[in-house]
Amino acid sequence: MAAKAHHIDPLSLPFHPIPASTSPGAVVNLTVLNCGEITTRWVHFRQRETAEEMRERETGVVFAWVIEKQFDDGKVERWLWDAGVVSHPNDLGPTLAASFGPRFIFDVPPSARLPGLLEHLSPPPATLSTLTGLLISHSHMDHYGRLSDFPASLPVIFGPGTKAWVEAGVEQGRPIPKTFWEHPDWIGEVGEEGAKGRGKGWEKVGSYEYAWDWFGDGSLWLAQAPGHCPGHMVALGRVSTSPDTYVLLGGDTCHSRPIYSPFPSPSARWPCACWADPSEGPDAKPSHTMHLDLPLTYESIARLTRMEMEENVMCVLAHETEVARELGIGIGQMKGGWEAWKELGWKRKESGEPPKKGVI
Repeated sequence: MAAKAHHIDPLSLPFHPIPASTSPGAVVNLTVLNCGEITTRWVHFRQRETAEEMRERETGVVFAWVIEKQFDDGKVERWLWDAGVVSHPNDLGPTLAASFGPRFIFDVPPSARLPGLLEHLSPPPATLSTLTGLLISHSHMDHYGRLSDFPASLPVIFGPGTKAWVEAGVEQGRPIPKTFWEHPDWIGEVGEEGAKGRGKGWEKVGSYEYAWDWFGDGSLWLAQAPGHCPGHMVALGRVSTSPDTYVLLGGDTCHSRPIYSPFPSPSARWPCACWADPSEGPDAKPSHTMHLDLPLTYESIARLTRMEMEENVMCVLAHETEVARELGIGIGQMKGGWEAWKELGWKRKESGEPPKKGVI
């Protein structure tokens, strides 16, 4: 299946116009947090041509975001989008540590781990006492972080399909430690009772067929983007009006900008990496990817690429190290001001390192 999967044309997808803002207040304020870096011990993110190149390491930043919403009645909600990662694989518990320790090198100082990171930022974009809840893009250890360090009273919201996948996690080889998963008093999935926000149903927005208007005014859409794992979702936040501009938090739709970037042309995008574990021997056929359903992943990548083609949308992956480097966001640091990303030229129109010949 992995060998036959490939990029699809983003322009072949239906595109539904993003509803225009109805008031200047129909926006969210975004702050990105650099929660550390994870380096792979061999290539996991984007495909390389030779076996030697596939043995190279790759580094991915770990982004989380504070999403702040002020309503017309003066009420303010602050949601954390993703919760970072633990400081060391051993913090994951013995089963996950045995799985991830040989594959990843963590550079996560304790001061950069959420929620403690918020206490080291000045001024903090949110504090534990002002957080409304957590929106988690998907149930992987570098996104749900250490939920047991957050107050149990904070609601935790995942995408549809997450609960069933987690419950079957042992059988699928991805167990979630009970100390992480069972700590919150309440966990919900977008769209179910108690996890509807101010939305009323799934809608078609941009390239996404299932998007939920979380705040009810089009300022934040939570969209289903399956493929990487069940329940994976992205978030489209309107950050300015007159004109409307957006930032799309792409989660793990993919893990590197050259995989999804449409510039200079869609045909220049890199494939997702497909590798053989070194323990399988030098002649093993590559059969592993970072995605559970690779064909579906390429569909979600095409949706992300199509959104990036819009002049008023800037996409940022959860591990888009290029953004951290270009905007100077060091480990344990934050960056706000996303309402001005367009006029400040934060959106790069290059795909990064050009692909080698023969790469689709």
